[in-house]
Amino acid sequence: MGMRSAALRWIGLALLAAVLALAFVGYLQPGFIVDLANRFVMCF
Repeated sequence: MGMRSAALRWIGLALLAAVLALAFVGYLQPGFIVDLANRFVMCF
């Protein structure tokens, strides 16, 4: 059981790192962030 929980923890950390990396890449493109903000504001 311990081996399985360790594997799930590593998979979760890898997923978190991938999401954070994608967010960082998105912030390198200012047009993307402006578009995202505009879409968010249009919801209200």
